[in-house]
Amino acid sequence: MVSLLLKNRIKRHFFYAAFIVLLLFSNGAVFHLVAELWEEPQKMASQLHSNYRKVVVLGGMASENSVNGLPRFSQSSDRLWQGLWLLKTGKADTLILSGGRGTLFDKQKPEGELLKDYLDDIDVLSDKIIIESLSRNTYENAVETAKIFDNRGMSKEIILVSSAFHIPRARECFENQGFTVDVFPADPLTGVRPLQWKDFIIPSAGVMDQWGVLFREWAGILMYEINGYI
Repeated sequence: MVSLLLKNRIKRHFFYAAFIVLLLFSNGAVFHLVAELWEEPQKMASQLHSNYRKVVVLGGMASENSVNGLPRFSQSSDRLWQGLWLLKTGKADTLILSGGRGTLFDKQKPEGELLKDYLDDIDVLSDKIIIESLSRNTYENAVETAKIFDNRGMSKEIILVSSAFHIPRARECFENQGFTVDVFPADPLTGVRPLQWKDFIIPSAGVMDQWGVLFREWAGILMYEINGYI
């Protein structure tokens, strides 16, 4: 009897703990607070260093549609549109798209080439865009982009565009390759609207997915530190 009571009590404790964790990680306001503390803050283009005329946009935003060969854009494609805006409005004079195949055995067209072909098709500033399509991760983004800058004799002063949650890791990788970096964060996890009452009290499965993005990024930083990339 005592053993049964103890087991039931332990089960209740586990149930309550699981319920609290569920509420915590499905709460939009809690996630917003954590993401805001982590992410690179959003900024106006007027706050960018005026002498930095090269924009580097990191990949991870599109994959090839095997049926028609066109890019299938993800939420992170905000990186591309913000980079193109900087180029189109004269905040920069050159855009470097950095992104290859995600894995060694990936048979899809490298992301950089895929996006370049797409931009050529719609006649978007193709003469001002440089493609880096060998890299498979953020560390290689920085290494391969550095080679392009060195080969062309370009100054390594850049505006780096990536997702706001990814900026801390990306900036360190590029700085370790000799770049002087200003950043223009894209697609913030914190969103761009004020919190509403429902964010405080209504659980959201979507919020739990966003936690997964942060956890993967933190795991990536740990692995980069172990490997000496940052």
